[in-house]
Amino acid sequence: MIKTALGLTLTAVMLSAWFPNLSFGGSSSDEKYEHKDNSFVRDAKKEVVVDTKGSKMYYDSTPSNKMHFYAAWEHCQKMSHLDHNDWRVPSKDELRSLLELSRRSVTVKHAFKNVQEERYWSSTEERYGKSWYFDFDLGRYSTERNSRMYRSICVRDSK
Repeated sequence: MIKTALGLTLTAVMLSAWFPNLSFGGSSSDEKYEHKDNSFVRDAKKEVVVDTKGSKMYYDSTPSNKMHFYAAWEHCQKMSHLDHNDWRVPSKDELRSLLELSRRSVTVKHAFKNVQEERYWSSTEERYGKSWYFDFDLGRYSTERNSRMYRSICVRDSK
């Protein structure tokens, strides 16, 4: 028992020397934003998040209802917000860019306030009636039948 405890302690000390950012305890309140991506900026008044690097504007208000793939397309295409009517469903890569990958737990970029820990449609279609979705709970993406019911985020190029 003592050998096991000493072995684990020695392993933890060696790992923390090699990987100084690795932590073995609980998370601190500052850790949540320690590595935040400052290129995503929220404008609460306009209910959008702007990706200043990628020149994108994401609608971030009340989460959408769950809908099938084609309804998600229609939802974004019909949307008019801030006098813009060129909204669309983001691609698989655009949705992946919304994750804070430097944190211990998978989470959406700090600027978003209304993205749920659920699955969201991307605009990236696959064959056989399937399309790509992104899971903001587990940080994974895959394909699923277009008839499945997931949420939608709308984006536009902010040129």
